Amino acid sequence: AFAEFMKGLQDNLNPQVDQQQAVEMLAQHLITRPVFDALFRDYSFSESNPVSVSMQEMLDLLDLERLDKEQVELESFYRSVRMRAEGITDPAAKQDIVKDLYETFFRSAFKDMAERLGIVYTPIEIVDFILQSADEALRDRFGKGMTDEGVHILDPFTGTGTFIVRLIQSGLVDPDDLERKFRYELHANEIVLLAYYVAAINIEEAYHGKAGGDYRPFDGIVLTDSFQMHEVDDQDELPGLERFPENNERVKRQKEQEIRVVVGNPPYSVGQSSGNDGNQNLKYPHLDQRIEETYASGTSATNKNSLYDSYIRAIRLASDRIGSHGLVCLVSNGGFIDGNTADGLRKCLANEFSQISVLNLRGNARTAGEQRRKEKGNVFGGGGRITIAITLLIKDPEASVQGEVRYHNIGDYLSREEKLRLVVDAGSFSGLELETISPNEFGDWLNQRDPNYLGYAPLATRDKTGVETPPVLERFSRGVATSRDSWAYNYSRLALEKNISRTIEAFNDLVRAQGDEPGSGVDPTKLAWTDGLKVIMRRDEEIGHSPKSYVRSTYRPFSKSWLYFDKSLNERRYQIPSFFPNSEVENFGFYCVGMGSAVPFSLLMLDSVPDLHVTGAGSNGQFFPRYSYVDASESDNLIDAALDDGTPYRQIDNVTDNSLAEYQAAYGEEVTKDDIFFYLYGLLHSPEYRDAYESDLRKMLPRIPKVESFFDFSEAGKKLSALHLEYESVDPYPLNIEEPVDPDYRVKKMKFAGSGKTKDRSILLYNDQITMAGIPEGAYRYMLGSRSTIEWIMERYQVKKDKKSGIVNDPNDWAQESGNPRYILDLLGRVIRVSIETMEIVDDLPALEVIEGVGRE
Repeated sequence: AFAEFMKGLQDNLNPQVDQQQAVEMLAQHLITRPVFDALFRDYSFSESNPVSVSMQEMLDLLDLERLDKEQVELESFYRSVRMRAEGITDPAAKQDIVKDLYETFFRSAFKDMAERLGIVYTPIEIVDFILQSADEALRDRFGKGMTDEGVHILDPFTGTGTFIVRLIQSGLVDPDDLERKFRYELHANEIVLLAYYVAAINIEEAYHGKAGGDYRPFDGIVLTDSFQMHEVDDQDELPGLERFPENNERVKRQKEQEIRVVVGNPPYSVGQSSGNDGNQNLKYPHLDQRIEETYASGTSATNKNSLYDSYIRAIRLASDRIGSHGLVCLVSNGGFIDGNTADGLRKCLANEFSQISVLNLRGNARTAGEQRRKEKGNVFGGGGRITIAITLLIKDPEASVQGEVRYHNIGDYLSREEKLRLVVDAGSFSGLELETISPNEFGDWLNQRDPNYLGYAPLATRDKTGVETPPVLERFSRGVATSRDSWAYNYSRLALEKNISRTIEAFNDLVRAQGDEPGSGVDPTKLAWTDGLKVIMRRDEEIGHSPKSYVRSTYRPFSKSWLYFDKSLNERRYQIPSFFPNSEVENFGFYCVGMGSAVPFSLLMLDSVPDLHVTGAGSNGQFFPRYSYVDASESDNLIDAALDDGTPYRQIDNVTDNSLAEYQAAYGEEVTKDDIFFYLYGLLHSPEYRDAYESDLRKMLPRIPKVESFFDFSEAGKKLSALHLEYESVDPYPLNIEEPVDPDYRVKKMKFAGSGKTKDRSILLYNDQITMAGIPEGAYRYMLGSRSTIEWIMERYQVKKDKKSGIVNDPNDWAQESGNPRYILDLLGRVIRVSIETMEIVDDLPALEVIEGVGRE
């Protein structure tokens, strides 16, 4: 019976529903039924709702004695709900109890499901703004409001039903139309059982609060996965559907309707954060194919994974669902407004819709520094970390203007409350001052890139076919992505060796057990479970320990660390092994903030293996080496043989011969490849260059103009390189250091003197015994990503314990194992000097006078 029940869930929701998720749904029903019975005594929701009936039938077939024991343990919980509900007759107050129960209980009891489905709840102010905007747009473009007959309205991700509830309560539906609307023309879908129950109750209560009369269930709500229900293989009649017959009928009825309006708050999930959580997002072949042939086909980005984020799937689904005409109004992740990968989506929206209106509510917490302060409050509260936007898409084939883009920025430095107040004051899109945007050929709406910029040579490029201007450098690579940083990195080599041995043994134990892939069953204190390990396990291979794989790396700016640099426990190494083939081969190059990064453009010269996020989470950087290396034994080329010096690797200059010829023709035969490489480093530090091409640097790898002062930039780049590579040997900046006679140089967490508005950045409390004073404010001018170099040292050189693995990473171990207990204290003084001298060089850079191609106006 349970297998039949699970099959019914798979056919109603998604074929990938597993046994654990089915049990979770039964648990939700079991726990909450007494709550609803206590709150709504006038009618039995549990006996009226078709899904609730099906769930109860399944429970009746199971071990009632065992379930009864579970209910006894929950009796005190039910008693508290009954006491709270006693005497409450106001429907809104009852809904508040249900919502509170849902949001506090569900997110803690079913955390994985909440994260997998990207569940976020919508402020009433935004719901009302969306509904009012949709109604006005309908009347303006199609001569009908949401109250009119034949205007079917769908909320595909209804959550607790707020959009339909507020529509009923808003007055946008005339009293004479309310019964028809409620019975036939309002549609809501929800995939989470408990949310579905709450939504059904909320919508039914809202309706009866307006219409009165006998209780009538809301037939327009469906327990379903909105993405899955339109898959081509989602047939109407499948085995198992008899477990949910009425729900299945509702699905079929909804699919037959011509939807004119789609509103809602789609899920925001893009993927699981860790392989251990077993929380993999679901796949939708037909829907994803639609994205591939529309949004993905039009993007210039190489990595298109973010186009399959749930909220973008929702935009694609809604766009298709309204057919030839209608409108979509959603509140969602606003990353598509200016995201590099979303250029194809923006082009497609302009082609499919007659008018696109966007209200950017900001709130991106993944920025830092001044930009973070500008973003400030997120309208979804403390849990929101992404840009939020309200988007109105109108599809009117009869409109005289097609593809019109209108935009409003909510403003800088606004709190959540201030933003919501502005939303209320505007009322709808008609209450905003909207700027009309003319998208450029690249699909840019905001921060449009400079077309002249494309006339310059690319710093490097992956695809060299059809490139009009050859790249300056031959090769580059993303930094190392281990997907298990707490395991693969450590300040202590001894600790790292123990951690690696322990996690290898844990993995090999799983292989020897020859069981199924463990998924969420993996103990995170023993192993970080990733796709790479799944591949190895499917091959029934054990992992060996490689003592030669321990190398020095740059994890964050001026923060050296030990790394276990091995393909088995590094999820992605990209081309880094060809730049640092072993610990004996020396090389250097600069790490550069990547395209679409969440942090400002910057770069840093390194001489060790770079992490993917050297300048902070979200920097997604690229590494441009001075040289690359190939295995000398693999070449049968006579020229290579003649250059063989007996070492195992042959060095290849990364500056191309074509670039050398071009620069010699422009600046003289004395130009060397070293001159060109250091020119790149100097030029990319130019504030004038960064300001001029700020928008371009967000969207593509740097392009390199030739300028009048080539040798000045090259010399500056050489000085900067020496300063940044040799930072551990420069003389520390003279500070006023207060310390006892026999000080303890260990750090736990450094901090500035004072706090809040009284924080004094000139004084640093190194530890309980040592104070460093006299730090010049100018030292904070040197920024890498969103932090100054000093703040990077403060952030990295503290004792940290990883929550999942329990591993402690102690920077004092680096000082101890290097034999210099003052290492961290001296490092601060050295980095302060490096910061000051870096800015002196940058301030002295010449003007950006382009001499080749089309320059700036």
